Amino acid sequence: MSARPSVVYIGGTGRSGSTLLARLLTGVPGVVAVGELRYVLQRGVIEDHLCGCGLPFRKCLFWKEILQKSLPPGDVDAVTAHLKALAHGVDRNRYIPMLVWPRLRTPGFRRRFAEYTGYLGRLYAAIAEVSGESVIVDSSKDPSYAFVLHAAGGVDLSLLHLIRDSRAVAFSWTRPKLRPEVHSHVAHMATRSPARSGVLWTGYHLLFEWLERHVRRYYRVRYEDFVAEPERVLAEITQWLQAGVDVPVDSLRAADVVHDISGNPLRFDDQPLRVSADEEWTTRMPRRAHRIVTLLTGPLLRRYGYRRDAS
Repeated sequence: MSARPSVVYIGGTGRSGSTLLARLLTGVPGVVAVGELRYVLQRGVIEDHLCGCGLPFRKCLFWKEILQKSLPPGDVDAVTAHLKALAHGVDRNRYIPMLVWPRLRTPGFRRRFAEYTGYLGRLYAAIAEVSGESVIVDSSKDPSYAFVLHAAGGVDLSLLHLIRDSRAVAFSWTRPKLRPEVHSHVAHMATRSPARSGVLWTGYHLLFEWLERHVRRYYRVRYEDFVAEPERVLAEITQWLQAGVDVPVDSLRAADVVHDISGNPLRFDDQPLRVSADEEWTTRMPRRAHRIVTLLTGPLLRRYGYRRDAS
């Protein structure tokens, strides 16, 4: 095992199938999927959302031990609020230039960055220790957080770049979904306009293409290929992870208990995971929205092998 925690970061956009992919990777020996770790402070410690195991975050013994090992000493609520403020001053798209070019960093940014990434290093180290696994899968997706991890250097970072057709992503973002992890009240996942989805889809994937050239290991996978041939794609990802194991067909299921934070509501489905294509967008997406998203994302659609006239 590396001296630094080995982290596989699933990068991309929301509504691209990252939760399903991460959950299936928990069936690979040596791998632990922890969900969207970027939100562990807000959605875990502060809002006490349900862990993937079904317990409120603060009552989950897995996360309790990790917090004890990673949080600075002091009142948990005060410490968490302080770390959230540090994250807000470091983990934003506007700060990516400072993360890429250290000479641009102000003294205040350097202070925030050092303290916040020190906490992140302890967090990932604690996950590796408590889980006993050698590879941590983080499905946070957002590029700014990936740039923070890369700039910090406290983890051995690999990038699993997950891509889904921009029209499918945009259509999915227009549909509200219930958030079952919020157990104190009824809440729904955020929605976005097709235009905003298209802009973010292009921007996010361009940022991950830049990061591709700077991380030690990179692997690109299309959602459509994954759902069409899940055994083959999962086996290829497993080989890329260098886990050194074969993936039998019947291993396409998550571990019995997965302690992941945030993500798609399928985390709480008590039925076996099903790998199938969601192609509702091809018949229900309004033509105007389809044209807008295709216009905004056209060049990258071609690069990733998608048809501009797909519908």
